[in-house]
Order: sequence, then C-alpha cells, then structure tokens
Amino acid sequence: MCSETCEEVENCLTGAGYVVTKASDGNRAVDRIRRETFDTAVLVSTGNEMDLAETVFNLRDIRNSLEIVIVTDCADASRDVVGEIVTTVPNTIALNLHGLEALLKSSGTQVHRKNEG
Repeated sequence: MCSETCEEVENCLTGAGYVVTKASDGNRAVDRIRRETFDTAVLVSTGNEMDLAETVFNLRDIRNSLEIVIVTDCADASRDVVGEIVTTVPNTIALNLHGLEALLKSSGTQVHRKNEG
C-alpha cells in the first residue's frame, strides 16, 4: 500500500532520531493508537482520501491531544481533502517530505537524507 514516500518518511524520521512504528493501513494505525501511547502520528497519504480522512477522525476521537502529521506528495490527487482535514481537525498539519525535513530541522533535530545516485 505504501510507496517509496513511506520509506523516505521513515528514513527522515529515524535519521532525526525518532522511533518509528509502522502500520500498513489506517485500521492498523487506529488499533495501535488504541493500545499504545504515541506522541505523534505521521500518516503518508497514498491517494485514498476516504481511508486518510477516516483514519484522522478516528485517531482524533481516540486521543484528542495526539499530534497528527499528514505527509503528501505534491502531485497527490487528495490534496483538497487533506486541506479540509487540516482546517477541520485540531492539532493536525499537512506537508510534503521537504516540509517534514524543514520541520524536523526547525525543532533542532538533525535530518539525514539518503542521497540518491
């Protein structure tokens, strides 16, 4: 279900020193959030806007204070839906991979990006 973007997001986060717990779909992510404690949920938009919206709303219902970061591709067809989610759901942001890197850098964390060759 996940593309290269998922691996790039994981590399970005682990390179910045974060522990990443992966879920292959929204239902599994919601189940993990119910059973475990996380500071932030980073969701990679795969273009399935209904799954993304449902996942975000379920996560918000389970844990109101959870930070939710949606990583989208610039060419992602669901960008309008993502924009609506961000304006509707508190404590939720959307950005692309470069935006995630910038966010991590601004928080004082080093980001190591794999050079493609």
